[in-house]
Amino acid sequence: MYRLPQIPTALVRVDTLKKIWKNGTDGLCRSSPVATLLVRYNASSSDTVGETQESRQIHRLRHLRNVGVFAHVDAGKTTVTERMLALAGVVRRAGSVDDGDTVTDFLPAERERGITIQSAAIAFSWGWHNNGKGDDLQQNDNVRIQLIDTPGHVDFSVEVNRSVAVLDGAVLVLDAVKGVQPQTETVWRALKTPSINNHDRLQDPDFRRFSHDPLPCIAVINKMDKDGRNFANAISTIRQKLPGAFPLPIQLPLFSKRSENESPPDLVSCAVDSPDEQRETNGAFCGIVDLVHMRALVWPDRKEGSIDKSAPTVINLLQGESIGRDAEDCQVTEMAVASRSKLIESLAEMDVEMEELFLNDETPSNAQVRASLRRATLAHKVLPVLAAAALKGKGIEPILDAVADLLPSPLERKTPALNGESTTPVHNGHGKKEIKPNTSQITLGHPLHPSLLALAFKVVHMKGRGGSGDGRVVFARIYSGKLSERDTVQVISPPAPGDTLKIIRSERIGGMLELAGGRLEKIEDGVCKSGDVCAIVGFKTVVTGDTIRFAADKTSKSNNSKSQNTDEMYLAGVASPKPVMTVRLEAETASDQSRLSETLKLFCIEDPSLVVEETESSTLLSGLGELHIEVTLDRLFREHQLRVMVGPPLVAYHESVKEEIETSGGLLEYDRTIGGTRLQARVHLLLKPVSHEKSSSCVMLTTPSVTIGSKAREFLGMNADLSELLLLQKSDLARALVQGCLGALKRGALKASPLMNVICHIENVDAEGGLAALKRLPGALQAASANAVSVTLAQNQGSCTVLEPTMSIEISLPNAMVGDVLSDLTSRRGTVSDVVAGDSEQENSLVLGDVPLSGIIGYANTIRALTAGEGSFSAEYKGHSPC
Repeated sequence: MYRLPQIPTALVRVDTLKKIWKNGTDGLCRSSPVATLLVRYNASSSDTVGETQESRQIHRLRHLRNVGVFAHVDAGKTTVTERMLALAGVVRRAGSVDDGDTVTDFLPAERERGITIQSAAIAFSWGWHNNGKGDDLQQNDNVRIQLIDTPGHVDFSVEVNRSVAVLDGAVLVLDAVKGVQPQTETVWRALKTPSINNHDRLQDPDFRRFSHDPLPCIAVINKMDKDGRNFANAISTIRQKLPGAFPLPIQLPLFSKRSENESPPDLVSCAVDSPDEQRETNGAFCGIVDLVHMRALVWPDRKEGSIDKSAPTVINLLQGESIGRDAEDCQVTEMAVASRSKLIESLAEMDVEMEELFLNDETPSNAQVRASLRRATLAHKVLPVLAAAALKGKGIEPILDAVADLLPSPLERKTPALNGESTTPVHNGHGKKEIKPNTSQITLGHPLHPSLLALAFKVVHMKGRGGSGDGRVVFARIYSGKLSERDTVQVISPPAPGDTLKIIRSERIGGMLELAGGRLEKIEDGVCKSGDVCAIVGFKTVVTGDTIRFAADKTSKSNNSKSQNTDEMYLAGVASPKPVMTVRLEAETASDQSRLSETLKLFCIEDPSLVVEETESSTLLSGLGELHIEVTLDRLFREHQLRVMVGPPLVAYHESVKEEIETSGGLLEYDRTIGGTRLQARVHLLLKPVSHEKSSSCVMLTTPSVTIGSKAREFLGMNADLSELLLLQKSDLARALVQGCLGALKRGALKASPLMNVICHIENVDAEGGLAALKRLPGALQAASANAVSVTLAQNQGSCTVLEPTMSIEISLPNAMVGDVLSDLTSRRGTVSDVVAGDSEQENSLVLGDVPLSGIIGYANTIRALTAGEGSFSAEYKGHSPC
């Protein structure tokens, strides 16, 4: 079977340290032990790996890829994944979404609806060409790919968030007809926003340090066999709609054009810089042109062989082989030469070594182009673009090779930032202190560090699994060290804003499972090593976002007397989107009501984006949309045989402030006697809105943050240079202030809805008994700060606003029915941004716009009625807008 030649990794076999400094891409300090280990490894390695333990460890890590597949719903993610598994030999035959027999979509609800609801992980090996062998296709090496297939529907975006938190690279799949769609933009923000784990704390610099590193990414234009596909137009939408993306096509699509007098058919390609030109290329998609290696790959037609087993024909364009009737006048070769020149020119603008070759008018070799493309991809300077038709099994082998060639290994990713008492403050010149990493040593979290650091990024409950009473199975990414069966570990949960670190719990591992979609198989040796993703059974209290560690041993402390205690260091956790819709549930009987409460608690552990609120008369369930809640209710009946009565859906509103407001008259006094105890304190605070881009009326929600000013710190005897994070950990009075403000901000003055996108700045505090009185009774300060927030909001209602969720909507419908749909959208307070008319009566039109969520509840039935069953729509959460 064909394999594309390997692009060398960042650290190929070298003779001197100087060459490693020149070619290295992971930014290691030249004098660091990591660089020393890699030099020793490369100096001793030959075609076989060296015998030392560290050499074997480095070799394993360099041949490991943790990759996720992301896309808008129905772009073909699961189909791409199935074809990968078939080619890798995991399954004999690729499953079909329509037939409901895919490996990664294994839930009954997924197979019935034909969509991915929860992320599924699976590991497999793929032949990867040996390092340093140039274009020798016969030299292969295996790379282990740990793949996560994520949902494309916005209602399950929490699965995207927690997958991004543990991955090293991404494959972004786009529809060749529609290009970038609304959820594609949402996924792109998740991949490229550094603070994906803390998106609701963007205004807090203390938490911004612990953000996730953006993921290097490759893009696949899928469904190239579909009518209306346009490779160039899809690339154009990437450039226009994905901020910071620089799409760089490394392939050209090939089309088969057959006429009455010609046999075999001619193969033609199309320009990638002209979206209109491809409309003239109406042949059948049959292969691709590899611009890096200047060869064409032509897959046999479906009738000529199995989709999963048929290998492409490889034609070298510059070695005398022709794919047309005349080698000297080959349209594909001419277009490939021109496109490769543009590829090299683009790389020269981003890569120093390619720039040097370009300026000296030297023709780079294939190996040099591959290495330059890899460096640019890992540096987030380019987005390599490939073409495929996954349903017919065309273009999948090059995607797998690109995963091995262009996406990073765990060694080439930044060490995850840790939070905790062991951090060392360093002045940053702006009146605050920050934590700077020590690059002179292998830090905790680096794949070569011996101590355990792992993140629990997903929890599921499986009957008959888990070893605990509820069958809990925990999915974890091991950043450093290793986990084994029967190990006892420490579990640390990141604290909520204003809270201190929770008690560190001890848990015992019951067993280790290997990822295999819906089937979890036991790991043979019962060990999970650094860089791996695995499933752990036996835990009883671990939830999503928890850090898993061993207790710091005495040996490591004695080896470095200056090292600080790392027992309480933890990862930032995983962010969860805010709910936008609520329904009222009520069980049929009192016994079922008790079971309902227990079951929903388990669901909330599995899915942090679900929020449950118990009342005296009923239960309120909040989620990310109609489908999210519908699937949850389906699981209640299917898995737990619970029938519930469901009330009408209600939209989740929030409040905010439009301008800065403050307590009237400066210090606002609170003086109450409760149970014989007098609570007295005075607080002066300001509430101001979080600044957002003014290009759109929609804003993403961020939880309120509280800061303490210099005057308040001086009165309370607090260090003026101490960061807000460390202040909360060290001072009871600071926690009382913050908790009082955050508690009051949960109820606004207009609709009693929680406030979002607000910064509460405590300017000053005072008390009759001075600091001593407040230290004796911190509750007085908490009550006074809560009262100050409530009174300030009530006195400034004109400066407050209500925010409602707004959806970006895309409607596909026949041309003749556009007018009726536009009129209906207007009645729902919707705004239309664009109408793309179909080129013919058979081609549907597209209506794009924004609509409040409250206006499209139950819209699926409406659109079917308006279009006689011929229309469809998709809606993605865009943000909250003033109501």
